[in-house]
Amino acid sequence: MRRRGVLLAALAAGFLLVQALRLTVAGQPAPGRLTFSPIGALVGVPVTAQGTNLAPATHYALVWHSPRPHWNVGDGKFNGILAPDATRTLASGISDAQGALALHFTVPEDFGYLHDVELQTDAGTQAARQGFTVIPHLTISPTSGPLGTPITITMTGDGYRFYQLNWHLMYDGAQTGWLSAITTHGTSRVTIPAAGAIGMHTLQALEGPTAPYLNEEQSPNYQPLIPTVLAASFRITPGAPHLPGAVAAQSLARGAAPAAATGAASASFAADFRSGTVGSVITLSGHGFTPHTAIDIGWETVVGNDITGSGWETQQRPLASATSDAGGGFSVRVRTPDDLGGDHRILAQEHGQPASAVATTYTLTPSISAIAPAGVLHPGQQITLHVKGAGWTETGNIYTIVVDDAFFGYACGFFSQGDITMHIHVPGASGWHYVDLYPAIYNGKILGPGLPPQGSDVNGSYFLLPMLNVIDHPAERMPAFHLALQVG
Repeated sequence: MRRRGVLLAALAAGFLLVQALRLTVAGQPAPGRLTFSPIGALVGVPVTAQGTNLAPATHYALVWHSPRPHWNVGDGKFNGILAPDATRTLASGISDAQGALALHFTVPEDFGYLHDVELQTDAGTQAARQGFTVIPHLTISPTSGPLGTPITITMTGDGYRFYQLNWHLMYDGAQTGWLSAITTHGTSRVTIPAAGAIGMHTLQALEGPTAPYLNEEQSPNYQPLIPTVLAASFRITPGAPHLPGAVAAQSLARGAAPAAATGAASASFAADFRSGTVGSVITLSGHGFTPHTAIDIGWETVVGNDITGSGWETQQRPLASATSDAGGGFSVRVRTPDDLGGDHRILAQEHGQPASAVATTYTLTPSISAIAPAGVLHPGQQITLHVKGAGWTETGNIYTIVVDDAFFGYACGFFSQGDITMHIHVPGASGWHYVDLYPAIYNGKILGPGLPPQGSDVNGSYFLLPMLNVIDHPAERMPAFHLALQVG
């Protein structure tokens, strides 16, 4: 009995100790508890957040942590992702007399995977904290249609950390490209043509750092709420095929005229457009130069390559010449040079007077200049695709090719000053076939949150893969091009 009494006394002391530990030094209740129902959900699903063990009759805010990631690029280099933390309030309310609080929110359109969520007082003090999982989800629209029907694929809950941002889109088992969503905040919307024979076709999205990872549930990064594969089906029905629009209309629209640049001597110089494709006309105008003076106009470009190790350098080439009028002004029309895509400085200076130079910036954007031969093609016939305006940076110097929704390869335009000439053979089956060109990331450093331990091989993680969500492409704005070839 004595031993039993000692044991009971010890248990009682332990209970009192636990109770004491639940109090802070100031005698306030220990940190509260936050739970969710459900504990994870798709974007747009309603959720109840329950707070307990809180201070009574106190106002609390439900604060959602989510990063604001962006591509880390500069000086032609790619350095992965930067992801500073950010917060927003999803809901707020006042706890009851027992220190309980129920709040309701809808899962915001945001990055997938685990998010920190807090209950905070008006003073910003954390009262409770819990994780909530945004579950990735994939939908397609429409779900049926004739050959070539544009299929819009929407993925919500894409990630931003190293092992979470690479979701590979597969069409009938062939890899099409990847569904990035860094600048589109976790949502990727892409459109691909319905390719193949009449009948059912399977689309799948699978996570994986370099290629689809097929046994994710056995990996050390596995999260049970995250699906290992997202899938949908599309039925190709009989009917006239959908064909893409004219390729010339698929280039980027020309940018509006920038403000005139002003030099040290109050001279100004401007172009009537901010951007354009090779061959598009630019009107260059200057004011405030010395009257009746010869004006030299130069085009600044980059020369070099990424392969030999010699790097690149900036060079200036003559573009046009003019003579200022009695008021010191001039105007001259030129065509956008056949050169690398990206930003170029155009400089105007009085002849022999470098100190008088004034510059404006003009962006050369990609275009398709030729597809040859035209008309109905023979099975297996060679064709030539000719792209102008490829860039020189690690994010802008290549285009990737997708044939009938299967990744085919890539081509680079740096060493050839923006010119990409590709020779491929068309498919052997008769009918319409689809060729799509997407920008990609050529090379660089994979840096950012969630990287594996130092020394792990992460090179090439998402390099060279078609970026199907074109607007998420780092640094440069580069269009995708969609072509249709008839084989008979």
